[in-house]
Formats: sequence, structure tokens, C-alpha cells
Amino acid sequence: MKAVTPIIALLATAEATCGIPSTGTTKLREEAGKKGILIGSGAINPTYLDDPRFAAVLAEQFNSLSPENELKWSFIHPTEGSFTWETIDRLVDFAEAHGMMVKGHGLISSCCNPDYLLSITDPTAFRAAMAAHFEAVMHRYEGRVDRWDVVTEALKTQGGGLQANDFYNVLGPSYVEEAFRIARAAVPDAKLFISDNLVESLPGKRQDLYDLVSGLVANSVPIDGVALQMHITEVPPTPGVITDMVNAYRELGLEVAISEMDVHTLNTTLQADIYGAVISEALSAGITDITFWGFTDKHAYTWLPGAKPLLFDENYRAKAAFYATHTALTDFVRAP
Repeated sequence: MKAVTPIIALLATAEATCGIPSTGTTKLREEAGKKGILIGSGAINPTYLDDPRFAAVLAEQFNSLSPENELKWSFIHPTEGSFTWETIDRLVDFAEAHGMMVKGHGLISSCCNPDYLLSITDPTAFRAAMAAHFEAVMHRYEGRVDRWDVVTEALKTQGGGLQANDFYNVLGPSYVEEAFRIARAAVPDAKLFISDNLVESLPGKRQDLYDLVSGLVANSVPIDGVALQMHITEVPPTPGVITDMVNAYRELGLEVAISEMDVHTLNTTLQADIYGAVISEALSAGITDITFWGFTDKHAYTWLPGAKPLLFDENYRAKAAFYATHTALTDFVRAP
């Protein structure tokens, strides 16, 4: 990480200039930085930076960011050989200006694949298109994006094996392995993750993911970690489940990250309790990379009508969920 002391001073000036409500406490990134923790916000649409208050809170509270859709294939590479770099360039430039890391989300997903890719039915040609896409995108941000969600939501939503997505339909189940091999060849130094949802809540899907990942490791596939999305609705993960997952993947030589956390409930006390419990267990288990799916309810998406799932309200006031997260960070004592 870059030195952040001058940055924090600049952010204090920005806070006063932009009229951001004070949290009355230290910044999340300040507490995280003391303990070698990445604390990030995902779901960042570059146009949100046009709001100076959004930009100021993002920069002052977080030491990592990742885009929402702007790195997905149809957004960044809509037609063959044509790339829209401007939106991601803006995020990466912003991160570098504010001492933040950048996560690449995501190279492959079940949505957002352009027509020219979907028209390819020959496996050899499809692999070549994957390689060209990965190499172009990853090379452009080599040294500026440190970790990538290579494959996102490979599994069926409720578990039961791999989704029959666009990649599976042409390459079969080996597409996951092939994606990681192509990504490693493109940028050997980047950390490569597989990302999925609901595994903390669904035991069957949790086992599906472990079986998939352990199979990749057994086949010497270059994977560095597992990203737990952690979209929570009303019911928190059973205590100990996060720890068990971290330990299981650690035995495979992999790390675990939380990549898209939000908490959907109408009960603000329950929401704060869930944030505090999940972050506390994650830190104690050894997770050092935690990203929320946005940070302000101004731009939040929820499938639970009326829910406000994030740490700050629509006017950038810190919520109880923020203070529970802050307490989890400040109380955490990292083992020497």
C-alpha cells in the first residue's frame, strides 16, 4: 500500500469542503490499514464519482474499490476488437490518486456476454476469443489491478452443480479450469479468485463449491482464492461457518475473501448485529480482504422492498451498520 498519511489529511479537507456528515470516529481504512486489512467498496459505477460527496466518502473510508459491471465482457468489449477503456480507466485513476487498491470484477460471468462471442460455437475459436479478451483486459491493467474475480457465479443459484451458462454450453465444465489457466498466462503475478453467492447459507452449495475448487487444485489449476459474495437476507450465517470455510480452503493453500457483502433487512438493529458478527468472525478466521457491494443506500439495489442494505444512508450519514463494522475492525487483534 502507498503511504496514506498525506492522503488522509487531504480527505479531511475534502470532508469539510463537500459537507460530508462526520462519523465522529476514525475512518474504516485507517483502522483496517493498521492491521493489514483491505476494506473495500464494490459496485462502483464511474458516473457516481461525479457526485463530490460520493467520491469523498469512498476515498476517505475505503482502501480498495471494484466496479459493478464495467469490466464485464459486453461492457468493456462490446464488439470484437473494440474496447471501452474510459470507464475503468477512470476508476483505476481515482484509486491510484487516493492510495486505493483495485479488484478486477469480473472476467467471466453468466450475464453480459456480447453477441459476437455467443455466435461462436467452435470450442477452439471460443477459447481463442477468451484468450484475446483476457490478455487485452488484464495486460492493460497489469500492475494496477492486483486481483481478479476470474469466474463469477459458476454454480446454480441454489446449488446442484455448474450453471449451463454461455461458456459451459461451448466448452463444457472444463471452462472454469481453462479460464484460470488463460488468466494466469496473461498476467502471472495477479491473484485469481472464483466468486460465488449463498455458499455461507446453503450447505449443499457450500459443498459444491468446495468440490469444484478442490478439483481445480488437484489438477494444478492456478487459483489463489475463493471470494464469498455474502449477500445476506434477514438470516446471518451460522456462527462458525465462515471459519470452517476459511480453514478448509487454507488446507488447499488458498485464501478466502468477502467480495460483495450487504445485508438486506428492515430491522436496523439486526442489520448492525449481522455486520458486526460477520466481520468479526471473518477477521478472526484470517480473512484480510473484505469488500461491500457499495457503501451508500443512495445507489443500493435490494430484492427486499424497503431494505437499506449498506453502511451509509442516502445522505452519506453513517448507520449503525457502519459503527458495528468499525468496532469489529478496532477490536480485532491480529495474531503476530
